[in-house]
Amino acid sequence: MSESRGVKIGAEPSEEEAPGIASRAVDVDGTRWALVEYEPDVLREEFCDVGHSGYVLRGEVTYEFADGGEPLRVQAGDGLVLPGAREHRGRSGPEGVTLFLIDAEVG
Repeated sequence: MSESRGVKIGAEPSEEEAPGIASRAVDVDGTRWALVEYEPDVLREEFCDVGHSGYVLRGEVTYEFADGGEPLRVQAGDGLVLPGAREHRGRSGPEGVTLFLIDAEVG
């Protein structure tokens, strides 16, 4: 049985993921939990193939997909699910965005 505990993501150091994008991440039982912050109007250069579930804490982000499908726009208060089988990348809105993401288990 797992034990109850708090997870202090905000106490982790902020690390640059890509230009204009930083995260604070912790490993929770083999799964990455992260607070991810995009500066205003930043597009992640490369596509990501890791699945994520999460919540938009502040601002907005639009995800585009490598397969050319309809973009997904989410804003503060919205949850999101991005399957790993569908490569994606985000572009923050004019105020930037702060996301809470839980990565899908890999392997």
